[in-house]
Amino acid sequence: MAAIDLTVYAEALIATTARAFYDDDVVCLIDVLLRDKFLRDDDMAPRLHLPARQLRRTLQFLEEQLLVKHELVDDLSSGGSQNTKFWYIDYNMAVQIIRLRIHLLQTKLQSSELRARSSSLYLCPGYKRQRCNGKYTETDAQRMVDPNSGRFLCRECVRAFTNHPNAPPVEEYTLQLVDNQVELKSAMDNLRRVNVQFSSKMESIGGGGEGSNQQQQRPLRQGIFELLQQVRPIRGAEPITSNLPSENIAMGVGSKRLVGTGRTA
Repeated sequence: MAAIDLTVYAEALIATTARAFYDDDVVCLIDVLLRDKFLRDDDMAPRLHLPARQLRRTLQFLEEQLLVKHELVDDLSSGGSQNTKFWYIDYNMAVQIIRLRIHLLQTKLQSSELRARSSSLYLCPGYKRQRCNGKYTETDAQRMVDPNSGRFLCRECVRAFTNHPNAPPVEEYTLQLVDNQVELKSAMDNLRRVNVQFSSKMESIGGGGEGSNQQQQRPLRQGIFELLQQVRPIRGAEPITSNLPSENIAMGVGSKRLVGTGRTA
């Protein structure tokens, strides 16, 4: 039984993630490295039609993001130098980094929604007038119930106005529940937007034969969620390659030297 190669899914995941999160210059750079497997740093600027300074800045950024790496390779036999720098994407690391970042993003958005659903904030009217610091969580407010009226009273104002000859009415320091529907809607919208963006996009096509009104769905593009499932380690699958330039060169994979020059094509 032939081993399952996850490389094609890893490449699709990296390309899709680049388009979801990064600017056009990053997307172009990722696409070239996916296509050519590795490139010399002095060949990349002309190929991408980018100024050398901008290219270096982009490469440094992606290296900090752990999406690209470089390897120094002895390339003398092919017209290069003893320490030629080749840039490449470590597929195995890139997949793990993407998986982690998507997980952290989902966790953050889910926590924001849960916090908006479960948290209630109580303010004293005096807080808005800068008369006191009466801002309380629901738990704190429940500890300040007035036994006579059953109201939630501002602790600071109660202390200030007890035995005060001109104390304001108790309504002026009764805590009021703040409406957090705007915060909740924002948290729900952010989570929904991410789920839609990262899921496969489908399109409807006619089906069922002549005269049929049935619509069938087919994928227009794969989403990040589905691609993450496809690159999960499974029995019988080869480990996702690290895509080292030295190994690819030895196997004859990737960019080739132009005859009579030190450049790759």
